[in-house]
Amino acid sequence: MILRIPIPFIILFFISLSCTSDKKLDRMENKPLVVAKHWLENYYYKNNYEEAKIYSTQRTADMIDTIKTLIFPEMGKTEIDFQIKKINCKEVKDRAECTCVYLDSGEEFEEVLVLAKVDGLWLVDMELLNDDALNDEDIDAMSKEFEESLEKLLKN
Repeated sequence: MILRIPIPFIILFFISLSCTSDKKLDRMENKPLVVAKHWLENYYYKNNYEEAKIYSTQRTADMIDTIKTLIFPEMGKTEIDFQIKKINCKEVKDRAECTCVYLDSGEEFEEVLVLAKVDGLWLVDMELLNDDALNDEDIDAMSKEFEESLEKLLKN
């Protein structure tokens, strides 16, 4: 028995497939907590920078590309010992700040991710975080923390 499907139905089927978005962001629950979790998992845990960029503003995606090419060009999609302990988000209009506590190789870190609502979607925006004034002590602490993390990474 041969199944006959009218050609217009076949055409409509393929058109509907081509209209679906590539972005996972469109298909998931778009709330700051969910976006922050996916961003952290892909950026830190999986080193899947292309996936992290899906959850990022264009400025943050550009920053990820710069970091990827200048600092970690040889790193692939390798998973590390990473676990998110908690994420707390506060929303104010089109901006959200998510305080994220996670374990990286057994060491606990706290990071604040700032998200912006762009075209109705929450996206991580590192530029907004940089709008907050940092003093010299904060910059020195961040530099020291980065150097220590880089040393750990190079030892492994």
